[in-house]
Amino acid sequence: MKPLIVSATDGLGGADRAAFRVLSALRKFDVDAEMLVLHKYTDCYYVNKPNSKIERLWTVLRNIMANRIQNLQKTENKDLHSGNWFRSHLLKNINTFEVDLVNLHWCNAETLSIKQIASINKPIVMTLHDMWAFCGSEHYVVDSSIRFKEGYLKSNREQGEKGVDIDRKVWERKKKYWQIPFSIVTPSDWLSQCVSESNLFTGWPIFTIPNALDTTLYKPLDKNICREILGLPKDILLIGFGAINTKDFRKGFDLLLDSLNHLSNSVNLLDIACVVVGQTEPKEKLKLNIPIHYMGRFYDDYTMALFYNAIDIMVVPSRQENLPQTATEAQACGTPVVAFNCTGLTSAIEHNKTGYLAKAYDSEDLAEGIRKILTDQDNYKLLQKNARERAVELWSQEVVSKQYIELYKKVLASS
Repeated sequence: MKPLIVSATDGLGGADRAAFRVLSALRKFDVDAEMLVLHKYTDCYYVNKPNSKIERLWTVLRNIMANRIQNLQKTENKDLHSGNWFRSHLLKNINTFEVDLVNLHWCNAETLSIKQIASINKPIVMTLHDMWAFCGSEHYVVDSSIRFKEGYLKSNREQGEKGVDIDRKVWERKKKYWQIPFSIVTPSDWLSQCVSESNLFTGWPIFTIPNALDTTLYKPLDKNICREILGLPKDILLIGFGAINTKDFRKGFDLLLDSLNHLSNSVNLLDIACVVVGQTEPKEKLKLNIPIHYMGRFYDDYTMALFYNAIDIMVVPSRQENLPQTATEAQACGTPVVAFNCTGLTSAIEHNKTGYLAKAYDSEDLAEGIRKILTDQDNYKLLQKNARERAVELWSQEVVSKQYIELYKKVLASS
């Protein structure tokens, strides 16, 4: 069996890192998998990319044109939008590779056009890392959205949107070209449920397989040594948060700030601090009663493992998530996680066993979850143990690779 993993890159964003981790897990267990990307960041010989200067130039140009098309629509939805309008040379590479099947991951940023995906001449498995595949051009829509369930009609356009209905046009292109079903994989029960409710993928085969994680790398380490390496204080409790863009409404940084202000009223201010990874210190200081340490971006797994081991608790205050790797990575390191009881976060955290699931978007209950975990030292050790055991049981490379191998066999047998 020889699968080909296709993604925009092999490690820039969370979805691309997840795709590369599936590749690594498969190869670790003797599957002759390869990867094809537009932009290569690793030095792995089994990751391929087009080398043509013309293709690199065309990649830049088609993204410029795609952004101009997207700007014809005025929407309140500030999340990423993708049209996948233009052809890339990647299709030729895919169809000439000597592989048995193609596993598409995050192929936006004009990696492949919608029409090209339908032109792949091998069995397709599509792993979703957000909602784009069954929506219009949106990567995420609010829970109350009905368009992906009913179909993108003129009559159900979101209120307040103006200009060209790009979402409907993108959805219509998917409906037109994606006639032959391919197998859909999602990392969380929530996203699988969304797929099953979608108009576009009605009746298509859906499988829930989590993101793979190297639990021999993400593992418990000595906390004091990790703090010393990262330059963090050793004598206080540290609350971790990860986000590249703290202004992203979906990531819930505003809810975290509210929660920390609530928390500061019930915990000794000298005993706690917040550590933010993924962003440097902003120009405008935040109005908080507790210190904040900004770590900037970490680009390797080893430093991220140090971060998770240095903190006492990880908070993922997102309003909407698939299966956040910040939550799975933290638990693999034995660090409890606090989040809201919503979307894919319910697949990531087991309430009161590996962390705490607060009432959706209730910052006071989020603060209560943080306080409860940090102040009960006996239960804290049990949470650490449970978190580590659950991570190995559900997300280790061996467990996830076996699930993908079984799926690939099933797809090949039926194709």
